[in-house]
Amino acid sequence: MLAGMMMLGAMAQDGKLTVSGSYKGLGDSVRVFLVGASGDMLVQENRAIAGDQLDMTFDLDNAAMLYVFGLKDGQLSPDNGFAIPALPGEHAVIEGEGDDYTLGGTQFYRDYHEASQLIDAPQEAARSFVKECQNKFSQGVPEEEINKEYEEKYPALEQALADAVLGYVKAHPDADASAMLLADLGSDAKHIKEGAALLTERARGSLAANMYKGILAAVEKEEASQSLQDGLEGQMAPDFTLMDINGKPLALSSLRGKWVIIDFWGSWCGWCIKGMPKMKEYYAKYQDKLEILGVDCNDTVEKWKNAVAKHEIPWLHVYWDKEKGDNPIELYGVQGFPTKVVVDPQGKVAKIIVGEAPTFYDYLDEVLQ
Repeated sequence: MLAGMMMLGAMAQDGKLTVSGSYKGLGDSVRVFLVGASGDMLVQENRAIAGDQLDMTFDLDNAAMLYVFGLKDGQLSPDNGFAIPALPGEHAVIEGEGDDYTLGGTQFYRDYHEASQLIDAPQEAARSFVKECQNKFSQGVPEEEINKEYEEKYPALEQALADAVLGYVKAHPDADASAMLLADLGSDAKHIKEGAALLTERARGSLAANMYKGILAAVEKEEASQSLQDGLEGQMAPDFTLMDINGKPLALSSLRGKWVIIDFWGSWCGWCIKGMPKMKEYYAKYQDKLEILGVDCNDTVEKWKNAVAKHEIPWLHVYWDKEKGDNPIELYGVQGFPTKVVVDPQGKVAKIIVGEAPTFYDYLDEVLQ
C-alpha cells in the first residue's frame, strides 16, 4: 500500500493526467475528447485499448473534462462511456461499467467520487427532465407547451441540485473536489457564485476552480451577446463584407431591397444541416422577395465548399476567415449555431433566432406572405 501511495504521489508531480482501471464494454478502441475549462477542444482522437483496460496519459496544464466513449463498427457509441474531470498531476482509476462505476486514485478523485454520489439523484432528475423535453420537441410537441412545462418544473429541480452541491461544498470548503463540483451546476451562475463564496481562498485559487470560472465567463459572454442581440432588433443591420464562394467580395448592404436571412452555420453543425431542407423549401417559396446569405463559420475553405456542393445549397454564401476581414460573429453576438438574423428590405434587423425551430418558419410566413 505504501508503495502504491508513493507511486501516485510521483504521478502527481509530473503535470500529466493518467487514467487506468477497467471499464467493461469499451472493446479494443475508444474515442477520447479532452475539453478545456474555456470550452476549447484539447484532444479529439481515437485510442486503442486492450480488453477494456484503461492505460492513458495526457499532457495537461489546466482543468478540463475528459470524455471516453466506446466505438462500435468505427462509430462513436454515446451510451457506452464515461466523463470525469481532469486535472494535471492527478491519477484516476475507473472500475465498472455503464453508470455503475467507481472513481478512485489520488485524493482528488476519491473526494470527487464521494461528492458525485451525494449529488447523483438530483442531477439525474434534472438531466432526465431536460432529455424528456428534448424528446417532446423532436416528436412535434408545440414549443410553447414545452417551455411552459420547463418553466413550471425545472426551477425546483435546479434548486435541489444546487442544495446538494452547496451542502457538500459547505462541509468541505478547502477540497479541490468542492471547487470542481461547482462546475456540475452548469450555467446556474447564481448558485456557482454562492458556492464559490463558501470555498477557502486556497480552493478558489486552485486549478480545479478554473472549471467553474470558465463556465461563469461563458455565461457572462452569453448574457452580453443576448444583450447585444436584443439591442440590434429594430436597428440598422451592421454591415460586413466577406469573400463569396467564387472568391469575390460580397457586402450585406448590397442585398438591400429584399428580406434577407443571414444564416450563421457550419458543415460540422448537425442542426444546421438538418434544417437545410426546410430552408430550401422556404427559399423557393419566397425567392422573389427573399435572399439568404449563408455565413460559414469554423470550417476550412475546402470543407465549406464541399458542404455547399454536397447539400446543394442554392443561396448566396460567404466565408468568415478568422484571420482577416470583417467579423460578423462579433457584430451580431453569435454564440450558438445555427443563428438566423432576419433583415427587412430597409436594412433593419427584424428578428434574431438561435437554433432550429418551427416558429422561425411561422415568422417568415407572417412577414413574407
